Amino acid sequence: MASDSVSAYENHARKFLNTRDHSTIGIHVIEQWAHSLPTNSDVLEIACGGGIPVTRTLALAGLKLWAVDSSPTLVSEFKLRFPDIPVECTHALESNYFGRKFSAVISIGLLFLLCEDDQVRLIHRVYQLLMPGGRFLFTAPVEIGIWTDINTGHQCRSLGRERYESILQEAQLRILDTYVDEGRNNYYDVERN
Repeated sequence: MASDSVSAYENHARKFLNTRDHSTIGIHVIEQWAHSLPTNSDVLEIACGGGIPVTRTLALAGLKLWAVDSSPTLVSEFKLRFPDIPVECTHALESNYFGRKFSAVISIGLLFLLCEDDQVRLIHRVYQLLMPGGRFLFTAPVEIGIWTDINTGHQCRSLGRERYESILQEAQLRILDTYVDEGRNNYYDVERN
């Protein structure tokens, strides 16, 4: 992740926790996705934040979890809340992801914080992390656009559905479905070929 977005989230970590901890937006999408995976699937969460509500939802679905986030404050809070889940404090593009592969990867609210080149790099990295037939759920608007993140003031960039489809295809990933939650966030449910 670009250093400016990393520092932006670290500088606003407590505000982000307070806002995210009280939000249920998108939980039904994550529950549906989690329950579509076999119980005890090995799942990696990239940009886990403080773990509420996403990690909690995944854990309640009976999945085995690993997590990564770049904010020391958010990782510290995550460790207090989920002491049995391995978590690493590192940039998404620099992690070795515990040196393993996963049945599924989830990344909510991260991809569009990256520049286009880093979005492409992360999608290709996810392919490498997934076992054959593995699943990837991520959020990104279907429209092309640039906007300011409400939590940090950091610039966000959506490449749009057509471009994401192209990148995913290049990375040997295919879209199974897309969803929209009550907050009008777009989710891509993807599978490794």
